[in-house]
Amino acid sequence: MRLMTILLTLSVLGASGCAESTQPARNNRTQQALAESMPPGHLFQRHMIDLNGLTLSVLEAGNGDPVIFVHGVVTTSNIFPQYVSAFSPDFRGIAVDLRGYGDSEKPPSGFTIEQFSKDLITLADTLKIDRAVWVGVSMGGMILQRLALDHPERVRALVLVSTTDGAMILDDDIPTIGAPRDYREVSKDMIVESFPPDAPAQTYRPLLERIPTWNATVIREALTSMSQFNVHGQLSRITVPTLVMVGAKDGVATPTIAKGIQAQIHGAQLVEFDTGHFMMAEDPDQFRTVLGDFLKQLTRQPAPHGSWRHASWRVA
Repeated sequence: MRLMTILLTLSVLGASGCAESTQPARNNRTQQALAESMPPGHLFQRHMIDLNGLTLSVLEAGNGDPVIFVHGVVTTSNIFPQYVSAFSPDFRGIAVDLRGYGDSEKPPSGFTIEQFSKDLITLADTLKIDRAVWVGVSMGGMILQRLALDHPERVRALVLVSTTDGAMILDDDIPTIGAPRDYREVSKDMIVESFPPDAPAQTYRPLLERIPTWNATVIREALTSMSQFNVHGQLSRITVPTLVMVGAKDGVATPTIAKGIQAQIHGAQLVEFDTGHFMMAEDPDQFRTVLGDFLKQLTRQPAPHGSWRHASWRVA
């Protein structure tokens, strides 16, 4: 395994979102969106990492213990820039484009929760990361539940955001994406319906603008895998500090589901936001605050997980 680093260092120079790079980006649209989402004055690196023949794109910033961010089925690592560097120097942020997504390689198959999980373990091996704090959003949370069950020794702590422990049925036409319904139409409906009806259009417009870059096979296989996912009743095997985040208005990964996940994991904490499914788009500041507080607890409490207690609260 070898690490191939694109000579691309993005430094946001001010509120204008201007970024510099030492090499032209492979995807100008992707890099422009990335630059626009970065907070001023933060330094980022985009790496291309070879996992024995599969190349994944990784966004990295900061120093300290690793925190690895995993996106959902209709997003990429571009939803994470403002969080990747937010917790340095205590934590080094790493956000990955899963196979088939963003700037990562798009092989013919393997777009399942199980394979995504295996890829993440291989990524950690390549980066020489023994244990990490893993943060997963929506499908990313499902992937990380699978990872935590299969490789508990690789998990320092777990953050599950807007996710479920059972099948997530997002659209009745999943098996036939491409015919009769185009995957772009399915994806648009899923995104819009994941926000509260009163959500301003500008909140989800950036997600809609990226739909044309997606691949129908990737979306179809990933959604099918999500519809077959079920680890309900198994999560009591997770014995690391865990934070569960849910939107009070989320009609997909509902508060009831989140409470069920919390109940299975000893000492898990639950935070409910006044948002829909995409809390990171609706309330990014509050999300960063809650995640930061959880990470601070990890630095203050090196004690065994048994010392953690269930806690639930709601943020406005």
